[in-house]
Amino acid sequence: MYRTTGFREKAGNAKGGNLMCREYYRGVLACVLLATVLAMTCSVKAVAAGSESKVNPPRVVQVYPSRGMEYVPVDTSIHIVFSGPMDELSTIQAVTISPAPELAYPASWQFLHNKSVLVITPLRPLRYSTTYRVTVHKAARDQEGIELNQDYEWSFTTSQSPPSPVEAPRNGGFSTGDITGWKWAHTEDRGARETQWKVVPDKDREHVLCVSRPPTFEMGTCSLEQAIDAEVPVTGLVFLSFDVLIGDYTLKQYAPGDTYPMKVIVTYLDKDGREHSFVRAYYYYMPVEGGVAGFAEFVEAGKWTQKSYNLSMQVPRPSYIKSIKFEFCGWAWLCMLDNVRFVW
Repeated sequence: MYRTTGFREKAGNAKGGNLMCREYYRGVLACVLLATVLAMTCSVKAVAAGSESKVNPPRVVQVYPSRGMEYVPVDTSIHIVFSGPMDELSTIQAVTISPAPELAYPASWQFLHNKSVLVITPLRPLRYSTTYRVTVHKAARDQEGIELNQDYEWSFTTSQSPPSPVEAPRNGGFSTGDITGWKWAHTEDRGARETQWKVVPDKDREHVLCVSRPPTFEMGTCSLEQAIDAEVPVTGLVFLSFDVLIGDYTLKQYAPGDTYPMKVIVTYLDKDGREHSFVRAYYYYMPVEGGVAGFAEFVEAGKWTQKSYNLSMQVPRPSYIKSIKFEFCGWAWLCMLDNVRFVW
């Protein structure tokens, strides 16, 4: 009886011990699982924080004119391509150009392609034969407020100025004694008196061109024209000058028909290749009927007058001069011409 009782007590104690062990291990396992979850959570947060700190900042990916480019046209615009959309104000403030061209806000600044491309267009052409240095400072921000990692800098050099012609037009002073280099044309009614030209001395002038038509009351015209075909600078001055003398003439009605005793016409192209004309006409007598055109100028009869025109002030400005032409029109006239020349 004693033994039986002792055995049962020992068995009961063993069963209780096993139960306690199982509870213990369950607690340990729960703690391990909790620690693992906490560790994984911290790891995920660390990865997320790390990824946020590694967001790529904006950068300049392409420019035009490109780095080191030479013979850049002086009427070019400057293009800056970014890796993504940029904040307009901070980007504009972050760009410097040296030497500084003439810029205006907002006319000179244009953002394209969802604000990822900045186009800078100076109000006036750049200087010839000049190296420009462009810097995009790191203060430029994208639309998320993130700045560039560092400044971006490059330079380019503009083209040389077209050379001033040795002589344009050719034989503008008629020193050859004729109209070599010029194209002569005239139109009269059949049987009417023809227009004449000759190179003669006049006082202290050794060679002047004299264009005349004998007295008549029939309409006639003539012209003296020469192709120039020369590129002119898009900056600086471009001048046309000549000396003119208007003698007596019979037709004193100028409109309609623009029948002036003398007219000059310069045909030129602008930078976009469009053709334009610069026109001036000359008269002495007031019109007996009608008026005069806005391009007509009064000159004193029988007296040499020097005419000089700054063609660079024309709008649009010439970039290529095609030709110059002198026209004479009316019934009868006497006109003289000397020292025709372009200078730039």
